[in-house]
Order: sequence, then structure tokens, then C-alpha cells
Amino acid sequence: MMWMGKASAWMALAVGALFGVNADFQFATGVPGWIYIATAIALIVASYRTLRKMSGGLRLLAGAWGFAGGLLALPFTVPQNSAQLFDAGALVLFLVAFAGLALTVLHKER
Repeated sequence: MMWMGKASAWMALAVGALFGVNADFQFATGVPGWIYIATAIALIVASYRTLRKMSGGLRLLAGAWGFAGGLLALPFTVPQNSAQLFDAGALVLFLVAFAGLALTVLHKER
């Protein structure tokens, strides 16, 4: 396996943990965070399957990254008023998700 698949899988493990922590914070404040739990599980399972070189691991990883990137892109689709400030952290996570997707898609099997 090339380095791109492994790097994307390790990034997915870290981002999946972040989604899990975000879901925990949402449940603690009374907001249902089921979509974040589903994203965390998808990223972590895809990371595990990719690192263990199991069948379909890279395809699952690409799908999980795409789903996570789409979920992180949602705040950018809402029109902002002048009272809202630009969120640099959301932009960084959005770019990390699509960098992981690019690494997975551009990965070549040996």
C-alpha cells in the first residue's frame, strides 16, 4: 500500500475521534448528535479496514471522507449575516476532510 492510503486512514481515525467528541458535547447539551456518531463510526471503521488491508477498505474510506466533507460543508451553505464571523476552524476541518478524500482517491494499489 502506498503512503497515501495509510495517511488518509490515520487522518480518518483522528477526525473520527473528533466527530465522536463533538457528538458527546451535543448530547451533553441536549442536542441530538446522531449524524455525528454515524460519521465517526464510518470514519473509524473505514480507517480500521484500510489499515488492516481488508477488502473494500479504501472504497469505504472514500465514502466516509465524502460524507464527512459534505457534513462539514453545511455551515458554508447557510447565508451569513453581518453579525456572524468567519469560522476558520470549520474551514480547516473542511479542507482536512477533502484532503483525506483526495489522498484516498489518488491512492494506487501496488
